[in-house]
Amino acid sequence: MKMILALVNAARLDALRLELVAASAPGYSIVAVAEGSGRTGVHTGDRVHPGALAAVFVVDEEPRATALLERLARWRDASDDDITRFFLLPVEQQA
Repeated sequence: MKMILALVNAARLDALRLELVAASAPGYSIVAVAEGSGRTGVHTGDRVHPGALAAVFVVDEEPRATALLERLARWRDASDDDITRFFLLPVEQQA
Protein backbone atom coordinates (compact mmCIF):
# COMPACT_ATOMS: atom_id res chain seq x y z
CA MET A 1 0.00 0.00 0.00
CA LYS A 2 1.03 3.57 -0.66
CA MET A 3 -0.26 6.92 0.53
CA ILE A 4 -0.30 10.07 -1.52
CA LEU A 5 0.04 13.15 0.65
CA ALA A 6 -0.92 16.32 -1.18
CA LEU A 7 -0.21 19.78 0.20
CA VAL A 8 -2.54 21.79 -1.97
CA ASN A 9 -3.10 25.45 -2.57
CA ALA A 10 -6.51 25.76 -0.82
CA ALA A 11 -7.85 27.83 -3.71
CA ARG A 12 -7.47 24.72 -5.91
CA LEU A 13 -8.99 22.21 -3.48
CA ASP A 14 -12.31 21.89 -5.33
CA ALA A 15 -10.48 21.32 -8.61
CA LEU A 16 -8.36 18.62 -6.95
CA ARG A 17 -11.51 16.90 -5.65
CA LEU A 18 -12.87 16.79 -9.21
CA GLU A 19 -9.58 15.37 -10.49
CA LEU A 20 -9.60 12.65 -7.82
CA VAL A 21 -13.14 11.65 -8.80
CA ALA A 22 -12.22 11.67 -12.51
CA ALA A 23 -9.21 9.45 -11.71
CA SER A 24 -11.43 7.00 -9.77
CA ALA A 25 -9.44 7.47 -6.58
CA PRO A 26 -10.65 4.94 -3.98
CA GLY A 27 -11.33 7.74 -1.49
CA TYR A 28 -9.58 10.62 0.19
CA SER A 29 -9.38 12.56 3.44
CA ILE A 30 -8.88 16.30 3.72
CA VAL A 31 -7.45 18.45 6.47
CA ALA A 32 -8.90 21.76 5.34
CA VAL A 33 -6.33 24.06 6.93
CA ALA A 34 -2.64 23.23 6.96
CA GLU A 35 -0.21 25.92 8.02
CA GLY A 36 3.48 25.93 7.29
CA SER A 37 6.45 27.52 5.62
CA GLY A 38 9.00 26.38 3.12
CA ARG A 39 10.34 27.01 -0.35
CA THR A 40 7.18 28.89 -1.42
CA GLY A 41 7.00 31.02 1.74
CA VAL A 42 4.78 31.12 4.79
CA HIS A 43 1.22 29.80 4.40
CA THR A 44 -1.17 30.59 7.24
CA GLY A 45 -4.18 31.90 5.33
CA ASP A 46 -4.29 35.17 7.26
CA ARG A 47 -3.87 38.79 6.14
CA VAL A 48 -0.14 38.80 6.74
CA HIS A 49 0.51 35.46 4.99
CA PRO A 50 -2.34 34.77 2.56
CA GLY A 51 -2.49 31.55 0.61
CA ALA A 52 -3.82 28.80 2.83
CA LEU A 53 -2.96 25.16 2.25
CA ALA A 54 -4.97 21.97 2.63
CA ALA A 55 -3.63 18.46 3.21
CA VAL A 56 -5.20 15.61 1.23
CA PHE A 57 -4.52 11.91 1.84
CA VAL A 58 -5.23 9.03 -0.56
CA VAL A 59 -4.31 5.40 0.19
CA ASP A 60 -4.28 2.77 -2.57
CA GLU A 61 -2.42 -0.28 -3.83
CA GLU A 62 1.06 0.49 -5.11
CA PRO A 63 0.63 0.38 -8.91
CA ARG A 64 -2.56 2.46 -8.79
CA ALA A 65 -1.11 4.93 -6.29
CA THR A 66 1.94 5.54 -8.47
CA ALA A 67 -0.24 6.10 -11.54
CA LEU A 68 -2.49 8.47 -9.57
CA LEU A 69 0.52 10.44 -8.32
CA GLU A 70 1.77 10.85 -11.89
CA ARG A 71 -1.68 11.96 -13.06
CA LEU A 72 -1.97 14.50 -10.24
CA ALA A 73 1.50 15.86 -11.02
CA ARG A 74 0.49 16.34 -14.68
CA TRP A 75 -2.73 18.05 -13.52
CA ARG A 76 -0.71 20.43 -11.34
CA ASP A 77 1.90 21.07 -14.03
CA ALA A 78 -0.80 21.96 -16.58
CA SER A 79 -1.48 25.09 -14.52
CA ASP A 80 0.82 27.69 -13.05
CA ASP A 81 0.49 26.14 -9.60
CA ASP A 82 3.92 26.39 -7.99
CA ILE A 83 2.60 25.71 -4.47
CA THR A 84 0.92 22.27 -4.62
CA ARG A 85 3.18 19.31 -3.84
CA PHE A 86 2.54 15.56 -3.93
CA PHE A 87 4.41 12.89 -1.97
CA LEU A 88 4.23 9.10 -2.29
CA LEU A 89 4.79 7.37 1.06
CA PRO A 90 4.79 3.72 2.13
CA VAL A 91 1.93 2.46 4.27
CA GLU A 92 3.40 -0.23 6.49
CA GLN A 93 0.19 -1.33 8.13
CA GLN A 94 -3.51 -0.52 8.09
CA ALA A 95 -5.94 -1.54 10.83
